[in-house]
Amino acid sequence: MRFIIVGAGAVGSVVGSHLTKAGAQVVLVGDPPHIEKIRRHGLALPGKYGEFVTRPSTCASLGEWRYQPDDVIFLAVKTYDTPVALEQLKAKVPTDTPIFCLQNTVSNEPLAAQHFPRVYGVALHLGARFIFPGEVSHLGGNTLVVGCYPRGQDDLTDTVVTALNSAGLHGVNTDDVMAYKWAKLCINLLNSPMAIFGLSGEEAWNDGEVRPFLADILDEARQVLGKAEIPLKTLPGDQPLTEMIAAFRRPAFTPRPLSEQALRVYPSMWQDLHCRRGRTEARYLNGKIVELGQPMAVPTPVNALLVQVVDRMAERRELPGAYAVADLRRMLGARG
Repeated sequence: MRFIIVGAGAVGSVVGSHLTKAGAQVVLVGDPPHIEKIRRHGLALPGKYGEFVTRPSTCASLGEWRYQPDDVIFLAVKTYDTPVALEQLKAKVPTDTPIFCLQNTVSNEPLAAQHFPRVYGVALHLGARFIFPGEVSHLGGNTLVVGCYPRGQDDLTDTVVTALNSAGLHGVNTDDVMAYKWAKLCINLLNSPMAIFGLSGEEAWNDGEVRPFLADILDEARQVLGKAEIPLKTLPGDQPLTEMIAAFRRPAFTPRPLSEQALRVYPSMWQDLHCRRGRTEARYLNGKIVELGQPMAVPTPVNALLVQVVDRMAERRELPGAYAVADLRRMLGARG
């Protein structure tokens, strides 16, 4: 089996690096500057689990990579790039090629299933930061929950989970992977405010003004998903939705010690704004809650505002930290 990591950014590079270190055949497919640096110097992976350099068997652009019959696709592009990536894959691989979606939103699996019958979901508890071409930091978490889309497991999920565990990651098989992905989506709703406010997860937890705002975001999701009867299963290492809301609403809390700056976990959306990429996944995260809530008449003003603010920041190439909680509270008040 050969693992084709389509979208060798932060998460794709971390997973590919660990698989390579364990002796698996890995092809990293990514942007030219990243790929060229890895070809010359290898892929550097500093972080919580030590620092090492790996050299994947092949690094290529999507056009350069050549399909082999035992290939398994790990799709790790941003959701906004998924349609284009799938069209390119359609022209390159047979339709029975297995596609594993290593992405944070719940929109990728149904998109992939329109073109490929063998689609798998992967829910991740894994923090990574793309530092610069050739170097990605693994900041914490190493769990990947794997299952068939929309439900079930099979021999291939067993094989992939075994390979992940052999690579020092924590692979878990499940019959209900989308319940885990919905629960992870709820946690990733907080990517938007942390990007807007310019905060890491630890910094957001310790901020007494930010905490109730985060609870408001999650509570809208709780109401929407409850009315839609969408089941949630919490990933190992994460906290259930209702417990997170209660924790953020608690006036008395124990501040978390801050990691040194290089090891603080900033969400991928913070990285999108910091790198001025011009796009984020806010509409696939917070926007998904708004989309679900509308036909059920469940109000989601906070999540709707977050999509608007993040999209505007991305369009204007504004950096993280452009707004404070008070600014967003005023915007909400102005909307009535």
